[in-house]
Amino acid sequence: MSIQMFALPYAGGSASIYNDWVSKLKPSINVCPIEYAGHGSRFCEDFYLSIEDAADDISEMIKSQQEEDYVIYGHSMGCLVALETAFVLSRKNAVMPKAIIVAATRPPHLMHKDRPLGNLSKDELMKAIAALGQFEPEIFEYEELYELISDIMYADVQMFTKYKRRYDTEKIDIPLIVLTGDGDDEAPAEDMKEWQYYTSGSFSFNEFKGNHFFAFNDNEEFLGYIKKLITTI
Repeated sequence: MSIQMFALPYAGGSASIYNDWVSKLKPSINVCPIEYAGHGSRFCEDFYLSIEDAADDISEMIKSQQEEDYVIYGHSMGCLVALETAFVLSRKNAVMPKAIIVAATRPPHLMHKDRPLGNLSKDELMKAIAALGQFEPEIFEYEELYELISDIMYADVQMFTKYKRRYDTEKIDIPLIVLTGDGDDEAPAEDMKEWQYYTSGSFSFNEFKGNHFFAFNDNEEFLGYIKKLITTI
């Protein structure tokens, strides 16, 4: 029996970042990449204005596509969307995920521990994101492509930097699995472990070799872990 994984992209990313996962994790895991409004195949739609807007939209997508037991995976900004989507699904009395898996972003109460990205100009933001390894510096040489990507990135960052969620007022009641890369200064282990405050269910933490995008770079070991993890939930 397979299990569905609804996979949420990082800021600036589209559903296509999970194409590799779709092929490598089947048939035991049915990866269902989620496309955010204004991204990829939904390019002509308006961007979300908040994480709450995104969660409401994505909860409806999950409800319409969910056919079996499922989990939600979120990477970087996708962590916040995954968390909020779980709260929305609960309020809608929907079938809840077997687990939420979040990777590469501090929990909401620690998001502004470093310099807030929402205070940067588009150019400053793109340089900061390039330093994380999300895209090659050469992108700055192609004006139209740069403008397209910077608009998407800026909209996403404005959205997630406004997000506020208190762990002392409401928690999810499902397992929360937290992952990070040992070379990711944006998501150090000591901070990532504080995700545990957001669930009254079980909590686990694991660290992998790699940077902010450890789950996508030379990811055979990571996907092997994911396959074993999810098929035993």
